[in-house]
This record gives sequence, structure tokens and C-alpha cells, in this order.
Amino acid sequence: MLIVYKFYSCELFKLHANKYIMNMQNLKKTIEFTNEERKLISGFNLPADAFLPLLLSLRDGGDWSYSSVNIKTIAVLDKTTVYDDAKKLGYSLEEIYLFVNPVLKEEEGTVHRLEKCGDEEVRMLVVRPYKIRIGCDHIIKATVRPVEKEIKVEELTARELVFEGSTAYDIAHEIEHLKHEEIKGESLWEFKFKGVSVPAQ
Repeated sequence: MLIVYKFYSCELFKLHANKYIMNMQNLKKTIEFTNEERKLISGFNLPADAFLPLLLSLRDGGDWSYSSVNIKTIAVLDKTTVYDDAKKLGYSLEEIYLFVNPVLKEEEGTVHRLEKCGDEEVRMLVVRPYKIRIGCDHIIKATVRPVEKEIKVEELTARELVFEGSTAYDIAHEIEHLKHEEIKGESLWEFKFKGVSVPAQ
């Protein structure tokens, strides 16, 4: 019994020691990554808080907006799957656009879609433009390449870009947040099930 207990205690110690080492390694990587983020931000002539949406999109995914007295920014994540059918191999290329003081210059078309936002209980049926032209003071683009494990960040020379489809919807959504406008639409609870076929018991 004593031998079993000693063996169990030894294995438990090893488990905790390994977990501690792993936590320390993860902490080290987190600190290194955060330091790289700081270096990145210092390379641009912009307030550090302007980059919050981009960093959140990078770390957590999704689209984000930030508003203060002096600056307004949104980050929108655009994903494209690149797949080689012959090799049966692919990856999802991520492009995160950070728009500084964005303004919708032009809208085209109408798309009805379901969206979930923040504290809303369920998704809502909203109307978005199919195509938009967005203008802003600066556009910073981060390209995330998962195979190479690289993140390329650059400031684009353009001050206006055109988007269509899901990226256009996301931009319109985030700009509503910047304006502190309530996302208006009909609740999912308004929908009715149709053509439901239940097998006979």
C-alpha cells in the first residue's frame, strides 16, 4: 500500500511539474507576442488605443469597433479559403482591415440577413447594403498566413476601398456601433417553422 501511494505521489508531482513548465512556456510566448504587438503599434503614427479592434480581431476573431473623443476605429476580418484540389490541402487566409475614422461614402443594394450582436438574446433580421465604399484617414491591413505562422502588417496608400458581400455587411454593422446606434431589426422569434414533417409513431 505504501509503495502504491509513493508511486502515485511521484506521478502526481511529475504531472504538476509538467503543467507548471507548460504554463511558464505559454506565459513566455504570451509576453513575447505582446512585446511584438507593442513594437508594431509604435511603428505607426497613431495612438495606441486605435489598434485595439485589430488586436482583438487577431486574438479573438470577429469584427470590433472602438470609439473615444479623439479617434474612432473598426477592424473587420475577411477570410478566404485557399484549397488545392489535387493535393487535398488548403488553408484559410485571414485579412484584417483596420479603418481609422471610417465613413460610409456609398452604399448599393439591399440584403436581408440574420445578425447577433452583443447583449441581444437572439439573432435579429436586419437590412444591410450589398456593396459599400468606405473612406477613412488610414487603412492598416494585417494578413495572417496560418501555414507560415506569419502576420504581415502594412498601411495601405489608399484612403478608400470597396467591399461587397459579408465584409460589407460587417463594416456597416461596426459603423453603426461607432455611431452608438441601436441595431434595429426583427427578432428571430418572429420566424415561423414551415414544412416540418414529423414521422408517425
